[in-house]
Parts: sequence; C-alpha cells; structure tokens
Amino acid sequence: MVEIATAATFALMVCLVWLLARLVRRRPALAGGRLVSGVAGPVAPYGAPSLEADLVEGLAEQLPSTPFDREELDKDLRRAGYYRLTARQYFRALRNTLAILVILATGVLVVAIGPQRQPMLLRVAVGGLVLAMVAWSVPRVVLALEARRRVQRIVRGLPDALDMVGMSLQGGLLLQDALWQVSQELRAARPDLAAELLIVRRQAEMNSIETAFGQFATRIDAPSIVTLAALITQNQWLGTGLAESLREYVDNVRSQARQAADEHAGKAQLRLLLPVTLCLVPSILILLWGPAVLELWRFMQEIQGPISIGR
Repeated sequence: MVEIATAATFALMVCLVWLLARLVRRRPALAGGRLVSGVAGPVAPYGAPSLEADLVEGLAEQLPSTPFDREELDKDLRRAGYYRLTARQYFRALRNTLAILVILATGVLVVAIGPQRQPMLLRVAVGGLVLAMVAWSVPRVVLALEARRRVQRIVRGLPDALDMVGMSLQGGLLLQDALWQVSQELRAARPDLAAELLIVRRQAEMNSIETAFGQFATRIDAPSIVTLAALITQNQWLGTGLAESLREYVDNVRSQARQAADEHAGKAQLRLLLPVTLCLVPSILILLWGPAVLELWRFMQEIQGPISIGR
C-alpha cells in the first residue's frame, strides 16, 4: 500500500512539473512572436496566448476525453447558453482541477497517516478516489441541469414571443426586424429567449432565415423549436402567410402544454395515492379492528381464568 501511495504521489508531481514546464516553454515563444510582430509591423493582439489561456489549456488536457464526450459537452454548453469558443476548455479545466485537488489532498493524508495504520490508510485511499470521481462528475451534472432549466424557460416563453412576432408581422415589419423588436421587449422578462432570438436575427442577416432557425433548433434541441424551424422553412419555400402560420402553431403549442399539464395532474393523483394510503391505513385499522381485538382479548382472558383455577 505504501508503494501505491508513493507511486501515486510521484505521478501527481510529474503531472504538475509537466504543466509548469509547458507554461514556461510557451512564454518565451510568445515573447519571440511579439518581437517578430514588432519588427514586421503591428499585429492585432486578439486571440494571442496568455498565461491564463495556457493554464486553462494545460489543466483541460490533464485527463483524456473521447470525441463522443466532447460532442455531448458542446451540446450541453450550447443549451446552457455558454457560446464562448473557450467554454469547453474552461469547463474541462474546472472538472480536472477539482479532481486533481481531491487526489492531492488524499495523497497528503496518506503520507501523513503513514504505513503504521494500514486499515485507515486503505479507507482514506478508497475514499479519496471516490471523492475524486464525485468531484469530476458533479460539474457535468450541474451543467446538464442548468441546460435543462434554460431549455424549459425558452420553451415556456416561446408562445408569447411568437404572438408578438405575429403582431409585428401584421403591423408591416419584416421577420428580422420583428425578431429584433421582440428580443428587445423580452430582455427583462425572458432574457434567455431574448438572447436566442437576437442570435437568430443576426444569423438570418448573414445567411438566411431558414438556416438561422435551423441553427436555433440545433442549439436548443427541443421538439417545439424543431417543429418551429420546419414551419419557417416550409413557409419560406411555399411563400404562405407567416403570421397566420405562427398563430396556428402557437395555438397548437398551447394546446399541447394544457394536455401535458393535465397529464402531470393525473400522474400526481396516482403518485399521491400510495403515501395517502400508507398514512390512512394504520388509523383505519385501529378504528375498525381495535374494538374487536380488545373484545377478543378480554374473552380469551375470561375463558383462561376459570380453566386455570380449576386446574
């Protein structure tokens, strides 16, 4: 066990030294690049490496990840509203930092305990590994919950936003202008939906409205928004009235929301049936069977009394 703790401590020290060496090696390269840029002419500093970026990149690469994990992580980051190019690196750096800190703390405790107390040493090592796995997994769970809540807020506010878009279209505005106007109106009440509508408007200006709503459906990945993107695409191809189509779509979405609420209410009644039954059954049994059990017990006592005396 002592050899395992020593090997683990050595591996952690090697990782830390490698990280520091990588940072020290990239700093002179950055300085040389600045000297070259000063000779050749002014270069925009945007995107230039920094100590923070090097540290985040080094921490993000400490633990490996699969392409599937990176794809799912990017999907949850988009659903949660983190659109920065470095969002994945910062998130992975946070996860790896928490896990590494727990492992370092476990190594320190193992060294402090010493080889004299083997049972405690084993418990501390196993507990440290479990805590490291928990520390590595908790940020992912928190991100998934945050993404789910944000998607629910966007879907919940979508019918009202589409009503406002339809009224703006009937007032003579173009769809891009209507999206901008609605995003400004919803900035205080629905900030997540307002930000997404503003992104859709900017993407529509750069490409097309069909591509913008398709990207919106890809980012949020909710059934109602996927249906909305298909409706917008079909409307642009056929050239039908968009305001009337949006009104029918909103009515359908609200009808589905009412049906879902009724379904949840029906399930709530069934879920409450078991705890209510468990709470009422003891009292009902006491009220119904209590007098009968007492009478039976008294009758048995009266029968056993004379028999015991006669004997």
